[in-house]
Amino acid sequence: MQAIIERYVRSSLHGDLYDKAFECLSQLRQAAVSEDEAPTFNKFLEKVKDLYSSGPHQGFFALLAKSKLSLITKLESEISSVVTPAEAAAFLQDKGAKPPAAEKPNPKKKDDDFDLID
Repeated sequence: MQAIIERYVRSSLHGDLYDKAFECLSQLRQAAVSEDEAPTFNKFLEKVKDLYSSGPHQGFFALLAKSKLSLITKLESEISSVVTPAEAAAFLQDKGAKPPAAEKPNPKKKDDDFDLID
């Protein structure tokens, strides 16, 4: 199932297969919760974030964040997960998104042209 999800995302043109990939991922998550396979699912979801939170398919990760499909928490799977709800919520934050830094004024150096003389 993991390979199918990745293939849907990679083969998607302008996000046309993201819904299929999302549905597969959602079903995989449900199965992982019911089978106490949270670590396997969470590891795969971390891979998905690494691959798709930036780049040409970042829209797929944005879909996950918008739908709040995140890591399986210990509230959902007490036996196999150690992830807190706060960690699961933080996971959905785009790792590439940083607040823009304020531009620092570039102090003028005196006699910059003198550096060009040998």
